[in-house]
Amino acid sequence: MTALEFIHAELKRLHGMLDKAIADLTPAQLHTVPANHPKTNTLAWIFWHYARTEDNVVRFVLQNRRATVWAEGGYAEKLGLPPVAQGTGMSTAEAQALRLKDVALFREYTQKVWASTDDFVAKTDPAALNEIITVKPLGDMPKIRALGQTCASHGMTHAGEIELVRTLIGVAPVAGV
Repeated sequence: MTALEFIHAELKRLHGMLDKAIADLTPAQLHTVPANHPKTNTLAWIFWHYARTEDNVVRFVLQNRRATVWAEGGYAEKLGLPPVAQGTGMSTAEAQALRLKDVALFREYTQKVWASTDDFVAKTDPAALNEIITVKPLGDMPKIRALGQTCASHGMTHAGEIELVRTLIGVAPVAGV
């Protein structure tokens, strides 16, 4: 198995976990502040942040400034959310205030991001991923690392966070770890 095949498999696994983790949540659960703690993020923010990050990295960064699914689909306007932000650098108060007003529309967006990522990885020559790029705020790295670190590894970290938050708000975890 190549590094790209491994990352592809892990991204597919991650996408399935995220889809399952959001499927049974009510809008109230998505926006509940876990344990009412002043420094925790809601599930809505975590899902939005990760999907926006993957969309930005795969489309804009790895594909030479290609328009994101977010921009192409007009999701910022449709969902009433920031047009460019992905949550990095947001204050906790801003993150806790984020609302997914139309969960079905947001899930449509994530499905398009997952499909776009899958298409990119399936069609990319592994040698092309050796090119060095800049991922802000992380710095310069080969494209393969950007895909593995900011998508697969970062996403799995948030998947674990989602499992914990589900527990804290009284919803059963779904990953079955």
